[in-house]
Amino acid sequence: MSLELFRNVSCCLLSIASSASLLQAQAIDAPEPQTGSEILWSLQKLDTLGRALYVAAHPDDENTSLISYLSLGRKYDTAYLSLTRGDGGQNLIGPELRDQLGVIRTQELLEARKVDGGQQFFSRARDFGFSKHPDETFRIWDREGVLADTVWVIRNFQPDVLITRFSPVPGTTHGHHTASTILALEAFEAAADPERFPEQLDFVNTWQAKRVVWNTSSWFFRNNNVTFDEEKYSRLDVGGFEPLLGRSYNEIASVSRSMHLSQGFGTSIDRGSRIEYFEHLAGAPVEGDIFSGVDTTWDRVEGSDTVQLKVKEVIGSFDVTNPAKSVPALLELRDAIGSLPETNWALRKRAELDRIVLSCMGLDLRALSSDHYVQNGDVMRVSIELINRSQVAARLAGVAVPFVDLVEQPNLELRFNERINHNLTASISEDTPLPQPYWLEKEGSLGMFDVEDQLLIGKAENDPAFYAEVAIEVMGRSILVGLPIEYRDVDPAKGETIRPVRNLPAAAVEFANPVSLFPNYISRQVDVSVSALLDDVSGQLSLELPRGWKVEPEYYEVETIRSGGSRNYSFTVTPRPAAEQVSIAARLSTRSGEFKQSVAQIEYEHIREQTVFARAETRAVSLEVARLGQRVGYLPGAGDVVPASIREIGYEVVELSAESFDPNVLASLDTVVVGIRAYNTIDNIEAIMEDLFRFTEKGGTVVVQYNTNRALKTHKFAPYSLTISRDRVTDETADVRVIAPEHPVMNVPNQISAEDFEHWTQERGLYFPNSWDRAFQPIFSINDPGETPSEGSLLVAPYGEGYFVYTGISWFRQLPAGVPGAYRIFANILSLGHDPES
Repeated sequence: MSLELFRNVSCCLLSIASSASLLQAQAIDAPEPQTGSEILWSLQKLDTLGRALYVAAHPDDENTSLISYLSLGRKYDTAYLSLTRGDGGQNLIGPELRDQLGVIRTQELLEARKVDGGQQFFSRARDFGFSKHPDETFRIWDREGVLADTVWVIRNFQPDVLITRFSPVPGTTHGHHTASTILALEAFEAAADPERFPEQLDFVNTWQAKRVVWNTSSWFFRNNNVTFDEEKYSRLDVGGFEPLLGRSYNEIASVSRSMHLSQGFGTSIDRGSRIEYFEHLAGAPVEGDIFSGVDTTWDRVEGSDTVQLKVKEVIGSFDVTNPAKSVPALLELRDAIGSLPETNWALRKRAELDRIVLSCMGLDLRALSSDHYVQNGDVMRVSIELINRSQVAARLAGVAVPFVDLVEQPNLELRFNERINHNLTASISEDTPLPQPYWLEKEGSLGMFDVEDQLLIGKAENDPAFYAEVAIEVMGRSILVGLPIEYRDVDPAKGETIRPVRNLPAAAVEFANPVSLFPNYISRQVDVSVSALLDDVSGQLSLELPRGWKVEPEYYEVETIRSGGSRNYSFTVTPRPAAEQVSIAARLSTRSGEFKQSVAQIEYEHIREQTVFARAETRAVSLEVARLGQRVGYLPGAGDVVPASIREIGYEVVELSAESFDPNVLASLDTVVVGIRAYNTIDNIEAIMEDLFRFTEKGGTVVVQYNTNRALKTHKFAPYSLTISRDRVTDETADVRVIAPEHPVMNVPNQISAEDFEHWTQERGLYFPNSWDRAFQPIFSINDPGETPSEGSLLVAPYGEGYFVYTGISWFRQLPAGVPGAYRIFANILSLGHDPES
């Protein structure tokens, strides 16, 4: 049997190459175990044909209460289109930022959708940071490209109703937010127009949704002196209870929202009535309900009279204590659906029904590998494991492993409650792509990911590289199921864990620091690690430097590193005597090839393990910078890599612990830096700050980085009065006017000039104080174009014998990005109060 013939056994094909529909690609996964009442819920959903698409800008923008209600209460197919992956935000759980943060937030959204029953889509837009107006957003995004992606998702998903989270009126919220609604309204029209993006019509058809509504609330009117009039809006109470699932939609939504841990959105469980409000934006008017005028029954599918009758018969006779009794009737229903034209709804419901049949049988099936990580060229040992926990006659008719074009026909009977294992081997091709998230395969631009494959656009993540397809024959009908090949392990502290199988290179190389500072053009040590990921590794390690730079030694002979081990190598690099930013790359040459990539494994308990590859390089920044003082303490806040940047200036950094903070350690320090959002995340921060105030009184310097003005753990921000606002400057090129040109921050030990404010990234700063005690000296005045100047970005106050500094400047972005001027200014801040002669 050929692979193509094998796949033709069922109309539910696993490969997205067989159809552009994003829905079909998601419809053939093996079902999760379900209770009898959950299967009855699935049958009721089988009898419901409605779709809603929620559109907003970022991970966490979605209303999980509404998604839970529509998906689990109304039983509509419900999806969230997040235009970005949130890669421009902050990370409250670890050091990952930018691309790696986007990977984390992608997975958090997928975990949220597993809870609330929704589906997840994305566009190619990048989260480049806070934007105050959609005009700025559209200057950085490729507006037409993001519109095309939104149209593509609409044409694939075919929603009846589009729901936006934000108003299309500019100036009231984040520019990305407003842009998401503007694009949703444009896409509502464009998706139905064959003249718009006609290249998509090779794969999909045009689609016209019924209407667009804005899911509004009083929250959006809190700052603009407009009274929120509930009577103006359509209303839905989404706080109902679902007896078949045993939880209310609010309870489910609270768990879903708590998946956004990188943003600190863990929340208490909400119960009871919850009213959601909607304003009509486009399309047919709302008449009471946002789905008014939408047929959500089988009547919308031509020729479905028999199907409707059989669905209702199955639901009426279903026995939650013995779901398997319904399998014969379900298979007859399957035949009836199969006789319908292959419309979007028919294909979707056929896939739903296949999962229901397998759930009624209690069929447990998985594809397991003996290895968690594999290497191209390896032989993978796979076990197809099945248990039929019903008396329904079934057999394993066929097994295919598409990535090696392997087809077998085991023809094994699946007897009641008997575990069946079908073992096979598959040789992994040498050219199998590494599991890089598809949107990171190319460099892209500031505002857009570079993805050319139309069939990838919109997808939340890569399809599994390693998967099997099994044909299960049930009472003479064949059901095709796609199984990602996974690795099963047992952790004595956690029990069984299931993780995806990933192919990795034999070796990885990585610089110890993403930025290497060369103060005053002096030679420095640059450290590179070589890791043997899967096999023993040996070879020659060298650096690739720009013209005029020198390295000693020229290379290292890397003697054998055993599999799983790593070794560090130190090069002495000498810059040319000029202020510049260049890239230094590392290369390991072996008999089997060259390795020039770093491999980042992202592991958190609430998401699936992720792997991100990057070019093994460090940004080398040569500049003139001086410092005073020696030892800097760093109290971590929400997670950043500023400590490594401080070390780059030449300081010894002592990392302090909030949990075991010892004030006696402060006596050995010159300066203490408090990490971003420490006032929001450290429970005992108030007591710690009292110790730091005393440290300042005795001659130390304390530097506090930005905090948000919500969810604060303390309201004593400084030894003097200080109020935190939401003021920010998002234009990284905004003019910086110096208020205090004679202040030490501008002069000691580095003379700061206008050049030091060039080449900044993403923004100037955020959450600036807007009022403060006269003891504070503001240093800068900054504002975005057309806005009132803000003087709260950097405030310095003498306190006792020392200095207290509060700053909203985004050092956590500028320093890891290697911005020379940021290093020079920050060095001056760290040097405050220290004698140049010491």
